[in-house]
This record gives sequence, C-alpha cells and structure tokens, in this order.
Amino acid sequence: MLYTFAIIAAVASFLLNWFIRSWAIKKNVGMQAPRERDLHQKPIPRLGGVSIVIVFLVMMILAAAILPKSATDFGFPFAILGVSIDKRLLGILLATVLLSSVMLFDDLKGVKPVYKLISQIAAALVLIVSGVGITYLNNPFGLAIQLDTIKISLNIAGITYHFILWADLLLILWVVLLTNATNFIDGLDGLATSLAGIAGLILVFLGLRMGQNAAALLSAVFVGVIVGFFPLNKPPAKMFLGDTGSMFLGLMLAGLTVISGGKFATILLVFGLVIIDAIYVILKRLFRGQNPLTTPDQNHLHHRFLQAGISPRMALVIISLISLAFGLAGLVSSGKIKIELIGVLVIFSFILFAFLDLKRKRART
Repeated sequence: MLYTFAIIAAVASFLLNWFIRSWAIKKNVGMQAPRERDLHQKPIPRLGGVSIVIVFLVMMILAAAILPKSATDFGFPFAILGVSIDKRLLGILLATVLLSSVMLFDDLKGVKPVYKLISQIAAALVLIVSGVGITYLNNPFGLAIQLDTIKISLNIAGITYHFILWADLLLILWVVLLTNATNFIDGLDGLATSLAGIAGLILVFLGLRMGQNAAALLSAVFVGVIVGFFPLNKPPAKMFLGDTGSMFLGLMLAGLTVISGGKFATILLVFGLVIIDAIYVILKRLFRGQNPLTTPDQNHLHHRFLQAGISPRMALVIISLISLAFGLAGLVSSGKIKIELIGVLVIFSFILFAFLDLKRKRART
C-alpha cells in the first residue's frame, strides 16, 4: 500500500503540475521573469509548490481516512469535529497549510523576509503543539544528551501545553535551517527536488527498517510528489518550485527527521554539502557588511560550478551523487561512524569549494 500511495502521488503531482503550468502561462500568473543571476532567459511559472502541497495534503488525508489506523498512527490519538486523526499527522498538515499559504502569497505578491521567518517559526510551533519533538539526542561517545531538563507549562484556552525548552528550541532552529537551506539551493534547476527526494527516500528505508509504518508512508508520499514534479523541474526547468515548494520541502524534512526518531545525522549527510555552502556564503556576506539572508549574489555552490565551466545538468548530477553517497553511507552506518562521516563531509566540502574557486579564477583569466 505504501508504494501504491507513492505512485499515485507521483502521477497526480505530474498531472496537476502540467495543468497549473499551462494555466499560469495562459493567465500570466506567478511567472518568474529572468533576473541577472538566473540561468533561464524567459519567464517560467514558479507555482510548482502549489501542486506538490495540494497532492501531498490530499494523499495524506485519504491515507488517514481509508488505510488501517496503524498506517498513519504516530502514537498520538486525537479527534476533532468527530473525526479521528493522529495529532502529530494533523500538526504536520496544519503546519504545511500555514507555511505554504504565506509562501504562496510571497510567490504571487512578495513578502518581506522577516514575515517569512515568522511563518517558519510559526509552522515549527504548530509542530511542537501537536507533539512533534524529541527529548534526547543519541550520543555515540557516551550518555544520551537530554533535552527535557527544563519544562514550561502554559494554559491556553483551557488546554495545558508542556513546552520542553531545549527540545523545542532545537526543532525551531532545525525547521528554520532546513527551510532556508532548500530555498537557497533552488537556484539550480532540479537541485532542491533532487536532494529532498534523496533524503525522503532514505527516510522511507529507515522507517521500514525500524518498523515505523506511519513515518515510512509519510516519507513515501513526500517522495512521490517530488518525483512527479521533477520532470518539469530538471534542467532546463519548465516550472519552478517557488518559495511555496522549496519551503515545503524543508519543513517536511525537518518534521520527518524528528517524527521518525531524530535522524539528524542522516539528513545532515544528505544536505551537509549545501548547508555548509549556505553557512560559507552567509559568513562571506557578513564579512562584507551585507545582509546575510537577502543579499542576492552568485556565490552559492551551484553558481561556482557553473562559473567553473560545468553545465547545469552535470552540476546537478555531481552534487546529487555526492549527497546520495554520503546519505547511503549514513543509512548503513552506526552513530559514531555517522559523526565521523560528517567530519569527512566538512573537510571534503572545503576542498571542493577551494577547487571550484580555483577553477573559477582560471576561467575568468
């Protein structure tokens, strides 16, 4: 049933994206005009995120309605308006609606960066209130790191919420980090979808291996909607994710990581290269006295690949293969080896950055 839902999600995502693409071009809605730093030379619809979000929400609601309870049960039974649904699943759906609504407005009209950040934090808070979170981090070098040492109880509308300070702050930080990381790498056609798809597929295998049926189904549907969109997003892209799509990918990966038992190291191995690149670019902007989040430039990893004379398709293949290799290594490794792999990835990343910068300088001379 898991694979059936993934396939249906892929087909539905592909068809709906074709429809929305045609509609957007015909009505001239949500079109991304070429900018100085862009690769495309003509306006392209940036509403791909609308399709994948809609299909994802519909598929998960259908799964909750027609599949056995165990398929969508994260252990938090809940009922609203007489309808039974797992509280964590409900939280993921509501957080998706909240963040995607704000980002859709941004794709159509534009939203100030501070409001995007607020919406990311608000989505994380929805996850927290719905019970998504972890109370400890596995420590391969000794005792587990406890995150539940400080608890805060708040009574809101007659309902008492228990906030776990360090755990909840970690989740907020993780959501903000991944939503912005996926947004950063969306400058190269197909990159955000490729890396999110790789990470999602690894989470499917992890869920199945650990007997986490609900997490595996959620991850499989997530991968399905990405696979359905990818033919339109691969280089040269016929449709963009937009902030709606890129932020959705980051939010889902953040939620799936936590809801499936805190697979931080595994996802870091897939996204580590681009996260390190994002930190590298942000630090460079800060040293120049620029706004680290809103200053557009051509210093991201994919830009440096292109400036080094590597084609967009080859850049996508290289980055994806590196991320896939580290992700698969993390999938079959123990906790201590994963930490060592992250160290190897950091060293490898800076060697790659230096190599590309050297090639870029030679290409300019």
